[in-house]
Amino acid sequence: MRTLEAMHRWTVTLGKSIGAALGWSLVALTVAGLVAVSLDPAAGLAPGAELIEALTRVLLNGIPLAIAILCLIALTGRPLMAAASGAAAYAALIVAGTIKLEQLGLPLLPADFRFLSAGGGATLFSHYIEPIQLILPVSLLAIAAIAVRWEPKRWRPGARTRRVLCSIAGVAGITLVTGTSGWRSTYDGWNRGFEPWSPAETVARLGVVPTLLMYHWELARPDRHPPNRDRVLEFLAEHAEAFGRMASTDGDGVLPDILVVQSESFFDPALLTGIAAEDTLPQFRRLRTQGWSGNLRVPTYAGGTIRTEFEVLSGVPLAAFPGVEYPYFELVDAPMPGLMRTLTEQGYRTTVLHPNDASFWNRRDSLARLGAERFLALPEFANAPKTGLFIADAALTDRMLAELREDGPPQFLFAISMESHGPYEVRPGLDEAVLSAIGVPDTLDEYGARTLRHYLYHLANADRELGRLAAAVQQRARPTVLVFYGDHLPGLHSAFAQLGFRDGLGPRSQPAPYLVLDNRRAEQREEDTLAWMLPALLLEAARVPPDAYLALVGALRHTPTMLLPDSAGGRPEPRFTELARLRVRDEFNLGDYTAALTPAPVVMDSNVTETPPTEEAATN
Repeated sequence: MRTLEAMHRWTVTLGKSIGAALGWSLVALTVAGLVAVSLDPAAGLAPGAELIEALTRVLLNGIPLAIAILCLIALTGRPLMAAASGAAAYAALIVAGTIKLEQLGLPLLPADFRFLSAGGGATLFSHYIEPIQLILPVSLLAIAAIAVRWEPKRWRPGARTRRVLCSIAGVAGITLVTGTSGWRSTYDGWNRGFEPWSPAETVARLGVVPTLLMYHWELARPDRHPPNRDRVLEFLAEHAEAFGRMASTDGDGVLPDILVVQSESFFDPALLTGIAAEDTLPQFRRLRTQGWSGNLRVPTYAGGTIRTEFEVLSGVPLAAFPGVEYPYFELVDAPMPGLMRTLTEQGYRTTVLHPNDASFWNRRDSLARLGAERFLALPEFANAPKTGLFIADAALTDRMLAELREDGPPQFLFAISMESHGPYEVRPGLDEAVLSAIGVPDTLDEYGARTLRHYLYHLANADRELGRLAAAVQQRARPTVLVFYGDHLPGLHSAFAQLGFRDGLGPRSQPAPYLVLDNRRAEQREEDTLAWMLPALLLEAARVPPDAYLALVGALRHTPTMLLPDSAGGRPEPRFTELARLRVRDEFNLGDYTAALTPAPVVMDSNVTETPPTEEAATN
């Protein structure tokens, strides 16, 4: 009897605890929904939307926050503190997403959190934050801190209720993060407007949190399935003759020093309506008559420099890895072949120069894996002058010239500039006389004119340093090749929207320029290319033997449709994509494909007697 009574009491107590936990869950969901509606426009009640659809949108945006609040209640027993802390985190998420969308045209994505967890870049990001944007998150954190001390005890759930809450929140959180079928059916992103190829439109339809979930579930990790070697074999056999021609090019036996400058946000303003070519980039326009130049298609816009950087240093198109946002975090996790390793194998000494935090973008580790022997980062520029917010391009040029030697092994210097980096709203310490003399189209409003003028100030400095570096290279006795290119267009969203581009396309469709100069010869040549084809072009221009992969890219880049049948979408030929996957895994062993790369001999029919040409035929 006593056992039955005890079981009855335990059942009643458990029922009360479960009931209380469900009540707290409802409270958390209500708070989370209100926070989502208040802060995320996509989670709000859209005009004309049906009530059920509107409430569903609110719930889908609020559920992750509700789970986080329940976790905090279970751990701390303080509902007000948990609600305020969760709301502060949600507000910070919305602020970060808004800033990224404004500056880069992209919403927050799962890769951003892996990037931020690596550290570095705090100073750079601080330039983009307006103080007013911090008021709400900081205020909510202050409320949470006050609640820790003053929250009434009568509001706090009991120990049993907290244990039930912990179970509910734990199961819900784990299954949500892992994307179980139930959650996927609930969010139903593919039918609600999830378009992985269009993140900005997706976040406008779904909201910040559902967008993060969908990208996490569907595309958070690069596709690491084993490459299809049979398709690679088929592709190589099809292009064996072209590969053979390129691979047989041994160069002229001279290994020049190679200097590469990845110039921050460098582009040709004459692409815009209202800006004449003669008004900008005098050095670049002069030097392009002495070397190879053209338009460079890059895989990013307004930011994400490492996307272009990765393609140039690896020779691998990021389009072969859908869903990869930051390759230095998602792809370069082991030694990887590329331009620097190819040069190292031929005796080059490789050095990277970058006047910024070495940990930013995970560059320190990734560049070493790509073949950099030395990395001269911010500490090496401790006393360098700034122009605006960042280290001046002139200081970077000075350090590059100081690194050059007239004897010893050939050098490869890869310089990553910073001066022209955004934001462009405020630029302290500029020469006001020079700044005011920069002309901009009269059709711009004050903000558009100010940001464009600030950018053009730094662009002129970059162009001037290109001229200085080119003059120094041309005066060297040692053979030297200089490569200069822009990593992406600047984030001048207002000016671009007001002026428009001459070709009628948007800023994401515009190219950056590139230039290759060789102090051994002045040879003008124009060729448009893509960032991942640039290393093959560079080695051809420098007359340095390429590795097998870059030899194939070099051979086929002259017929782009062989590599890019979908030229509009930029997606590589599917069989080449498999080859690119082998390249990233460092598993493209030329010896495995020797037979495929050897053109088949012509077999003559034994029944046909070949008649030697007559003397008459020979003279025709």
